Amino acid sequence: MSSRSRSKPGARFRLEAMALDIPEFPGHPNRVPFSGILTRVDQPSDRAPAGAAGRRVLLPRATAERALPSLLGMAVDYAPGLRGHDVRRKIGIITRAEIQDDRLQVAGYLFAKDFPDLVNEVRARRERLGMSYEVTEVRVTDPAADIWRLEHVVFTGAAILERSAAAYQQTSLAAAQGGQLALFAKPTEGVPMNEPLNQTLELLAQSSQALAAEVASLRALVTELRQAHEGTRHIAAESPAGDGISTRLAELARSTDDLRRRYDALESHAERFSAQAARKTVPPQVFTLLAKNGVSTDTIGSNGRIEVAVLDKAIEGLPVEQRIAVKSQLSRAGVLP
Repeated sequence: MSSRSRSKPGARFRLEAMALDIPEFPGHPNRVPFSGILTRVDQPSDRAPAGAAGRRVLLPRATAERALPSLLGMAVDYAPGLRGHDVRRKIGIITRAEIQDDRLQVAGYLFAKDFPDLVNEVRARRERLGMSYEVTEVRVTDPAADIWRLEHVVFTGAAILERSAAAYQQTSLAAAQGGQLALFAKPTEGVPMNEPLNQTLELLAQSSQALAAEVASLRALVTELRQAHEGTRHIAAESPAGDGISTRLAELARSTDDLRRRYDALESHAERFSAQAARKTVPPQVFTLLAKNGVSTDTIGSNGRIEVAVLDKAIEGLPVEQRIAVKSQLSRAGVLP
């Protein structure tokens, strides 16, 4: 099982993701990939779900994050007519769960060989279908509230059903005709960062070069004007034109400083992106293991590498075979010197 999280200080965007490590088997007849929005976090449901005593519910992000691991390996079920839940009709399995913005998204496989008619129906009706979660061990903040705020849940599964029948009607479902869905891009070990990142790097480099040229041009102009101003100081002291030159010089100096700050910021972004592009994708479970032992992605230097001494100290409490496995993964990914 693997997990990862990313966040920016002061930013509202945050992502949590977990996945089961299931071996690839292309063309497996009983695996049809699916993905969907299971529910919304930090938003009240559109209608009261079963078991909520007629009240709408709200799943906070923090509660969803704590319960995310309980989703992995749980079954996807259906009820005849796709209007509700039936926990005894298991038609698939959840292998991946992710919280992005206000969406709790899941992905996995439907058992296409075991339920060919149902999978075909899901494909045909997917524009109208959504998903709904199943939970147990529920605790609410205030049972007397009009909207129950869930402070603790354990996910036990999910159902595919008509969106209009779901408690959250802004959910969705996609079942692939063939091949892997793109909702959750699975990292591939040993593959460099993708083309969009390379394009971003190229644009950053071009912007940096353009700003550098503009800064140099402005500095040359400021120097030229200052020299001219020095040669005409006695005139400037008695002429309104002197005030105009001084004002222009101040404006150019401010413009130069502003461009220099923008240029420095772009260089910083380019350096950070270059480090990411230089580092090959590392299996997320390795980063999770390192994070649990005090090594964050910030420990990785600008060259995309982590010092062996830092790594050794972080994983010294692990069994020998795990230490070897971690170092092997990082070495293949090009993160170790």
